Amino acid sequence: MAVRLIIFWLVLAAGFGWGAWFVARAPRRALWVRIAAAAVLLVACAVSFLMYGADLEKNLGSVILYFVVWSSVFGLSAACAGTIVGTLVALLIG
Repeated sequence: MAVRLIIFWLVLAAGFGWGAWFVARAPRRALWVRIAAAAVLLVACAVSFLMYGADLEKNLGSVILYFVVWSSVFGLSAACAGTIVGTLVALLIG
């Protein structure tokens, strides 16, 4: 199961990377701002993993919130990583 999630995350990141590369028709300064914003969000995802993953009460509301938070962190981290890589590739090529 974990391997499937890793493959799915990589496919999501590759898709967002291609999308970021495809729409990289902005000035170089704007592309660096895009990279910085995506890096801040990626760090926020990592921090939320470290902070929220340590403590979890055992009731239905917290378990539902746990799955909502981690599914959104899963997708957001893939989007941020893909955006960073795709934009860097666009900067290096262009």
